[in-house]
Amino acid sequence: MAEATWFKMLVGDWALRTSQETLNVIQRRSYTTKKAIMSTCRTWSRLGIEFLYRCLFFSDPSRILRLKPIMDHNLGRRAKRLHIMRYYSGGVSNLDSLQNALVSIIRHCPKLEIFIVNWSIADTVPVVIDALCTYCSRSLRTIHLRVPTDSLAKIIMMLEAMPKLTAAHIEFEGPLPESFHLGVASHLSLTLTTLQQLSLRGTFQEFAEQAMEWNMPALRSLSLDFVNHRDNFPDIIEFLERHGSQLTFLDINCIPSLEVATILDLCPLLTTFAFNPDWHIWGSELLGIHESSKLVNRPHENITTIGCHQLLYAFGVGYAKIYETTDPLVTQSVRFRNDRNFAALNKTNFPRLECIRLLNRGLLRDLEAANGPSQGCFRRWERWWNQCCNEGIRLEDCTGNFLGTLPVDPEDEEDTDTPRDSIAMELRELLEECRRMTATR
Repeated sequence: MAEATWFKMLVGDWALRTSQETLNVIQRRSYTTKKAIMSTCRTWSRLGIEFLYRCLFFSDPSRILRLKPIMDHNLGRRAKRLHIMRYYSGGVSNLDSLQNALVSIIRHCPKLEIFIVNWSIADTVPVVIDALCTYCSRSLRTIHLRVPTDSLAKIIMMLEAMPKLTAAHIEFEGPLPESFHLGVASHLSLTLTTLQQLSLRGTFQEFAEQAMEWNMPALRSLSLDFVNHRDNFPDIIEFLERHGSQLTFLDINCIPSLEVATILDLCPLLTTFAFNPDWHIWGSELLGIHESSKLVNRPHENITTIGCHQLLYAFGVGYAKIYETTDPLVTQSVRFRNDRNFAALNKTNFPRLECIRLLNRGLLRDLEAANGPSQGCFRRWERWWNQCCNEGIRLEDCTGNFLGTLPVDPEDEEDTDTPRDSIAMELRELLEECRRMTATR
C-alpha cells in the first residue's frame, strides 16, 4: 500500500511519484546497468543479454517498431515481462504498423509471464488479446490492461484461455452501454483455479455481475476502485458472500456508502482492509459527536492494516478549503462522519491493528502546499494522532511516513554534509524504511 514517494522537481516544488512511476524510474536505471555489463567484455556480454531481454519495457510505444527486427533473431524466448507505459500514436504515422509490431513481439515471447499496458489499447483490444491467447496463454501469470467497457466479452474469453493466471488488473474505460452483447461469453461460468489477485477499476459493474457466478477458490486479494462513478453499482455484499470468506486483502474505493460491518463479517480472514471514511455508516446516527461509528458487529481478530481513501475535507486544505465557503453544511457533515469513523479504528474493534494509512495522494499534496492542516482543522489531526499513539497504532500517509511528515528541501535539512544527488536521496529513503521496519518488528 505504499502509494507514492516524494521527489523534488528540477523546476518548481515537491511532487508525488506513484509506485508505478517509481518502478519505471528503477527500470530505466536498470537498463543502464545492463548495457554497461554487456559493454565490458564478450563473456559479460553473453551473460548480460539474458537479463537485457528478460524485461521489455517501453516508455515510448513507438520504439516497439525498432525492436521488432531484433526480436526476429529469436531473442524473445528470454523475455518474461512485457511492459508498455504509454500507448498512443505520437511519433508513429501508422497505428496499424505499431499494432502489428506489438503482435509480432508477443508471438516471439512464448515464455512471457507478465504483460502490462498502462495506456488504453481501445483500438487494438481484439488483436492484442487474440495474440496473448494464441502464443503465451499457458505461461502468463500476471496481466494488466486498460480496455473499453464494451470489450467485456473479449476479457471473459481471455480469462478462460489463461489457466495459470495468478493476478489480473483490468481498467474499464468509457460509459456503460445500454446493453452488453456477450455472445458465447454470456454462457461461460469460469473456474479460475489459480487466480489469487483481482483488481478492477472504472466502469466494471457488468464484469462484477458476471464474476459473481465464477469459481475462484484461490482468490485472496480483491481491489475495487469505482473512481467517481456513483450509479449502477453491482451488489458488493452478494459478491463477497460468494468470494469473501478466503480474502486476506480487500480494498474498496467508492463514494456511495457501504455496510462495513456486514462486509467484515463476510471476510473473517482479512489482514488488510481499505475503505472510505467519508461514508455514512449504518447505525451511527444514534451516536453522539464524540462517539464512534459502528464499523463492526464483533471485533475483527485478524486485521492489522487499515487504509483510508478520500478524507479530502478532513484538514481544510485544497479543494475542501474553497468548497467550505460555498457549502459549509456539507463540509461539516462529512467531517463529522470522518471523526466518528476514525474513532472506530481502535484496538477494541480491531485487536491486532498496527497501522492506519491515509491513501489519498491529492490530500497529501494539498497538505504539503498549505504546509499542514488549516488552523480550524489542526485539532482534528492532533486528536487522530493522539488516538493512535494511545492505542499503539502507527498513523501514516500514502508514502508510508508518519502523517504530518512533509518533505524538506536539502538546504533546509540539519545534515548539511549529506550529498544532494539522487543516489544519496535513495539511500536516505532506504535507511528510513529500515528504521520503520525495525520499529514495527
